[in-house]
Amino acid sequence: MSEHERRVLARLERLLRQDEAIDLGMRRLAVGRRHALRGIGSGRSLGLLCLLSLSLMITGIATSQTLVTVAFAAVWAVTLLLAATWLFASSRRRSL
Repeated sequence: MSEHERRVLARLERLLRQDEAIDLGMRRLAVGRRHALRGIGSGRSLGLLCLLSLSLMITGIATSQTLVTVAFAAVWAVTLLLAATWLFASSRRRSL
């Protein structure tokens, strides 16, 4: 961002903070979003999903059952989505 854009943004933020209702709403929104993602993106849950995916994959290969393969596909998709979310969140925290 250019210096002019930063000044304009700072001025807008200052004006918005003067309105108590908007300021309170923005703080609640920021806190709520942080709390919502805290448990979802933890490394522990990601590790457990990876282990579950691995065990379903091995079981699916060993038994060749369709239901196990479908369960593996579903868990694997969730695992990849969670891994991407976790990586993006951690890189965003490091850049701040």
